[in-house]
Amino acid sequence: MARAGDLFTEHEAIVAAAVVAAQATLGSDGFRQRDVRFYISVFSNWLEATTGAWTLDLHNAQVQRYLDLLVKTGWAKRPGRKPPRYCLTPEGLVRLLERVGQRKHLKRLDEFFFILHVFHAYGGRLRALVQQAGPFQSKSLSVDLDELLDYRRLIARERELVQREARRLTVRIQESRATSELTRTLLAQGQSLEEVVQAVEQQFPYEMNSQKPLAELFAQLPAPFRRVELETIAELRATSLWEPTLALLQSYLGILDGLDAPSAAPPPAPPLPKTRSVAKR
Repeated sequence: MARAGDLFTEHEAIVAAAVVAAQATLGSDGFRQRDVRFYISVFSNWLEATTGAWTLDLHNAQVQRYLDLLVKTGWAKRPGRKPPRYCLTPEGLVRLLERVGQRKHLKRLDEFFFILHVFHAYGGRLRALVQQAGPFQSKSLSVDLDELLDYRRLIARERELVQREARRLTVRIQESRATSELTRTLLAQGQSLEEVVQAVEQQFPYEMNSQKPLAELFAQLPAPFRRVELETIAELRATSLWEPTLALLQSYLGILDGLDAPSAAPPPAPPLPKTRSVAKR
């Protein structure tokens, strides 16, 4: 499904959870974009504990576009009332739950705790919501609810994501230290700085090398900074930037291990009504 802007791409877990919450609360009578905005505000408020006054500030038109995209994709329908109301299709409900659980980067660690809370605390109610939504149009759309709503699988995927980034940081730390060590060795052997740059570029190419080769980058640096960048600052980048970040990820892995066996079992799901009246607004 196409996205409705960068904010939705970056925070779609919160937006998708808000749409599902509106569906779960208002039922088959449908929800409005203002209901989605309300739940976005609620979930943003939950995350304020770690981000100060942060809130996901979206305009009515942005939420409206997102909901209209759901309709266009077949993930929602409009019951035909004005102002427009929306109701998720069975496929849309499942696909949005998948979006809630998707994490492809570690930009915000606390967002994972929000995602985990949604699946751990409301897993039973979400299961009932999906089961009540009705049959899928195609068997290919059917999903394993146990797998979709298993919060321990979320933890396992998050752990894999953290471990992958930790391995990447470990390599960067090793190469930064090796860069400074190689620079000092070659300079002590009497090689020119240009020869050192060429050797470093061959052995330890930096991640942006395809966009701007290291030799080209160093040619643009003021002469007094070229040697110190390789000889000293490369190693400092390991000790003051990447090693603390690696320690943070390792600590986070410990937290994930503790979350893998929560002390409280998920609450049972109450029965869901087939329809729910919505007062006119």
